Amino acid sequence: MLSQNSLLKRTWPMLVQCAEAHRKPRWLPVAKSKIYRIPKRPVISEDERLELMRLHNNYKTQMRSIRRFYHEEMIKEKSTRESASSEMSQRLEAEEWARCVELNEKWNAQVAVEREERRKLEVAALEEYALKKIEADDIKLKERIAKASEEIKKQKELSSTFITPENLDAAIDHALANPIDYNFAIDLKGNKYEGRDTQIQYTKAKEEKSASATA
Repeated sequence: MLSQNSLLKRTWPMLVQCAEAHRKPRWLPVAKSKIYRIPKRPVISEDERLELMRLHNNYKTQMRSIRRFYHEEMIKEKSTRESASSEMSQRLEAEEWARCVELNEKWNAQVAVEREERRKLEVAALEEYALKKIEADDIKLKERIAKASEEIKKQKELSSTFITPENLDAAIDHALANPIDYNFAIDLKGNKYEGRDTQIQYTKAKEEKSASATA
């Protein structure tokens, strides 16, 4: 025969029930049996109403003070955190600024060295270009001088044939004694016949062709 304790132990899990607050969903309509039902207002005495009012006011006051306390604590914590973060951010910003300035100075020094080297190369290239241009101009000037000297020499050689007031009469007599005809003609084969009064010499084939044409 089982004892009372063992029986309770064996029946205890069967007695455990989960009590949950049940509420009808909001989207379901009012039950038909409660559509026209008017709930009766509870009737309480004046003393009870005043006591409930006092308890309600005390509860509201205490909850308001608790909310205000937590609000002030959160504000203090936030301000402390913001001040700490602002100090840290300012310190980090100052360190970052110093690092950027140092890096910028390093880059400026490197760029200055590269710029100086580039300027030296540009000056050397410019000097070389100027020297080459001067040499080319000197060569052209020498060529022009040599060409002018040749022309002067040629003109000096031709000056002996120039007509001067001293030999004008002799040149006129020579021109009258040796007339020159600058007129000429060219046939279809490209033969050139000097002078206006030059007799054309026909070939044998042309003579036969002209004879047959006259016959």
